[in-house]
Order: sequence, then structure tokens, then C-alpha cells
Amino acid sequence: MELIRISERKLKIMLTPTDMCHFELDTDSFGEDSQQMHHAFRLLLREIRKQTDFEGDDRQIAVQYFPSRKGGCEMFISYTPEQGKRASEDCTTAKENRSLLPSPAPRTTGFHRDCAYRFERIEHLLSACRRLIQTGYIGESCAFRDDQGSYFLLISFLSSSPFSIPEEWSFLNEYGTLENAAWLRLYISEHGKAVCPVTAVEILSKLA
Repeated sequence: MELIRISERKLKIMLTPTDMCHFELDTDSFGEDSQQMHHAFRLLLREIRKQTDFEGDDRQIAVQYFPSRKGGCEMFISYTPEQGKRASEDCTTAKENRSLLPSPAPRTTGFHRDCAYRFERIEHLLSACRRLIQTGYIGESCAFRDDQGSYFLLISFLSSSPFSIPEEWSFLNEYGTLENAAWLRLYISEHGKAVCPVTAVEILSKLA
């Protein structure tokens, strides 16, 4: 493992395939809000603390993940305690007031995440985009099609956790399958064609 200190609260980490195994990081499930993923990050952060004075735990970090073709990865980890606290408070307030709202309010604070879904039919993609707009989605998005005729939607959003997906978007599983966003970017760079390279959710929602 190689560490580069970018700032007081941000690190760049380079992991080999052996490092990935050592820290029990699974590329297929990376980004999931699971017990195994939190355990893996606790192991990683424990080793980081041995080598640096970097603070934070798996509930107070923002993660950007870029896999390599050989099985390792580059990772940027930022310690964001105040941001995490505000996101947690916003999440609690939203749950308490949800019954008073006509639709879920978009998040304005939290951890930045990239997420990807695969759709077997374009009708499913369009319907998913329409419902995202109804929830107030305002993030970046792009859509692609691969050589096999499947469609993909990549979205960026703010979440209360670096691994979780907002509860109000659980309906996306009705239309498509959650994919590993980092690996999907590599896949579509070789096998994908852009359907809507920018503001895909907004544009495609109008076609549903």
C-alpha cells in the first residue's frame, strides 16, 4: 500500500491486488452499505493510522474509488466530520417530516457518490428517469448502451453515508440492477455508446 498525503484531511491511497485481499476489499461489492464493507474500511483505516495521523472512521469519510485493470485501485479518502454530522441531522429531519411532504426533498449536504444501474429495456430506463425527476433529483447523470443491447444509467448524488443510497430511490431496483459504478465506467469505455452523455435523467424522463 502506498499513501500520499494531499492535505490534512485528504489522502491518496494506491492498493495492489494483494493489498485488496489483505484488507478484504471486494471490487464486485465496493460501495455497498454492508457490514463487510464497513469492516474492510475499518481494517484499511487502522493501517492508515499506523502510518499517518489521519483521523476519521468509516462513518466520517468520503471515498472516491478508481479500479485498475490489474485488480488494484487508487482511492481518495477525505475526512469530513462536520459534513457527515450535518448529513446525519438532515437525514433524521427528513424522516421525521416525510409524511408532511408531497415528495422527498433533494439532499443539499452529505457524501458525494457515483451509482450505476443496468436496464434490459429502454422503457425501464426511461421510467426510472421519470421517477427520479419526481423525487427531485438534481445531480449529474449520463446514459449508455452496450453491444448486447443493455442500457446503463450513471448518476451522482449526495448521501448520508459514503456507501448508502437514499431510501427514496429504492424503486430503482424495480427497473434495473445495481452495478459497480467504477468497473462499469471501464466497461462502457470499451463496449458502450452514449445515449445521453449529460443531464440524462432530465432529458430521458421527458420521453417516458
